[in-house]
Amino acid sequence: MSASKSFLRFSLAFVCLLVMVLVISGCQKKEGEAAKPEIAQQVAASSLSMENLKTAYAASAKNIDWYDKFSKQAQKENLGDIAVLFKALARSEKVHADMFATLLKTKGVEVTAPAAEPLPAGKARQYLKRAASSEAVEQSVLATYEKVATDEQFPEAAELFRRSRGADERHARLLGRAIEMETNFARLPYVMCPECGYIVGSDKMDSCLVCKLPKEKFQKI
Repeated sequence: MSASKSFLRFSLAFVCLLVMVLVISGCQKKEGEAAKPEIAQQVAASSLSMENLKTAYAASAKNIDWYDKFSKQAQKENLGDIAVLFKALARSEKVHADMFATLLKTKGVEVTAPAAEPLPAGKARQYLKRAASSEAVEQSVLATYEKVATDEQFPEAAELFRRSRGADERHARLLGRAIEMETNFARLPYVMCPECGYIVGSDKMDSCLVCKLPKEKFQKI
């Protein structure tokens, strides 16, 4: 009889222990499921898009430097309108660099400007063609970056790549127009959207074509 009681007590204790283990396991599973969005966010922050953001930042920083130097060369050749165009492009690229740097910093990445690259020899009109070719390539690259960020569920990066690409499309059109002109073209009253770097070409626009910022906030260049 004593043995039966001992067995019964052991059985009850075992059942209680088993129930406790199942309860704890269930709680941990629920906590793990609740943490999935946070884990996904951390994965996005360390994804391929982070490397693409670094690359895009470096490209914009290089463009700032080169466009500034292209502008100075145009001034030396008394091509004031081309000089102003390059100045406007440099300002736009500064917006892009700042956008990428800000997002990287929010993800804990320290941003440092890349080392300056030697300016290729050439004249202002040669620089126009070089810039146009570079902008065309960048549009394609940014489109790829945007798709990757979308696939990785990293919407902040996807939006920045989209904005930069939209502004670069405008760069390409302005450069193409300058290349087509045999002599100095009529200087545009360059105005820029400070949110995405889009260079506005008409005072009839009510908002930025890329990010929809109201024209009241546009900046003159």
